[in-house]
Amino acid sequence: MIRWVLQGILRDKNRSLFPFLVVTAGVALVVFTFGFMEGIFMGMIDSTANLDTGHLRLVNKPFYDEEHLNPMDRALTGQNETRNWLIANSDPKIKWAPRIRWGAIADVPDENGETRSQTPIIGMALDLLSPDSRELERLDLKNSLLDGRLPEAAKEILLGYELARTLDVELEQTITLLGQTFDGGLATDNYTVVGFVRFGVFAMDKKMALIDLADAQDSFYMEDTVTDWLGFLPSHVAYKDYKNFKVALQSRLSDLILHPPKDWAKDDIPIVMSVLDQRNLDNLVNVFEMIKKIFVGIIVLLMVLVLWNAGLLNGIHRYGELGLLLAMGQTHAKLVWLLGIEAFAIGVLGALAGSLIGGGVVYYLQEVGINMGDAFAQTGMMMNDVMRGRVTAESFLLGAGPGIIASVLGSLFASVALFQRSEANLFRELEAG
Repeated sequence: MIRWVLQGILRDKNRSLFPFLVVTAGVALVVFTFGFMEGIFMGMIDSTANLDTGHLRLVNKPFYDEEHLNPMDRALTGQNETRNWLIANSDPKIKWAPRIRWGAIADVPDENGETRSQTPIIGMALDLLSPDSRELERLDLKNSLLDGRLPEAAKEILLGYELARTLDVELEQTITLLGQTFDGGLATDNYTVVGFVRFGVFAMDKKMALIDLADAQDSFYMEDTVTDWLGFLPSHVAYKDYKNFKVALQSRLSDLILHPPKDWAKDDIPIVMSVLDQRNLDNLVNVFEMIKKIFVGIIVLLMVLVLWNAGLLNGIHRYGELGLLLAMGQTHAKLVWLLGIEAFAIGVLGALAGSLIGGGVVYYLQEVGINMGDAFAQTGMMMNDVMRGRVTAESFLLGAGPGIIASVLGSLFASVALFQRSEANLFRELEAG
């Protein structure tokens, strides 16, 4: 029967071409839209993780509670011991990197050594100089560098290009950072400006500076101490799985609290968070999921309505054929079942074609992307300048599944009219044709 149905579909284009094109277009639209939305959303999550929070973050709770003040005295000591514990107790997929969040006043002197310009800045210290460090890659600093070079020696600093404009500072000029030390004292140190960076986030471009981790530990008297341990997951890991990694690590924190590194303070309480727990991303995830459901519902409804009407028109032209089948002994129910199988076959073929078309476009966007830097330059969203798609199994399921269902439902709704016509009338229409 299936072979006979397929032969009928291929030989009679009048009854199969239009439903096939509708399903193909609908599935391609869903696959493309979801792949592109998923790529943009995951790009935003990855940018936030790389620039700020990591996909997972281990931080001292007292520091996190007052993070806006950058309380350096609440950072976690025992850097090497903490690193060893994280490697031993977390999933091997997670790559851990130490960072220091710091705040300071940047002072730019004039030719006489007097203050020419001054402004508060926020900063991140990370491993910029080690040859095996992946931090340059995570922040995409080589491509983000607008002018100058990357740090190559100690006490060199990168500034956001808007911050550099505010300070009216030039390359190779020395600036002074005035901040707080780990023990609550005043930290002062000179740094050489070697490059201007565009982070792609307006707030960071206007206030952010980057220095090497070892330099920050020296300037702020934080030997063997960091404020954050950031864990990074491979790009193929879905954001829905972040919670599982967090819960797995959280379950082992009690052992670290009971047997902490010897230099930890008595009231240090490490906590683990995922990127979705920070920067209000959890709410964005909920909105994103709701939009996906609404979008799928609308596309399915539209395809069902179009295919329903197509089935009605197609059925009118096939009344003679259906009457002949009834005259040969087929029942109404079997004919409806036959039409359903035919619609299912058309749906499968359309879903395959739509998946190939939509998936091909998304794959192109995943590999090449679209440069939207100018559109997002003045926003506060942590998004890559290059918008990319993301090929996922979920987008194919959300496209192909509803496409097949819509094809079958449209045919079944249209075939209900078959029960309203008698065998004699159908056969008479065959004679009239």
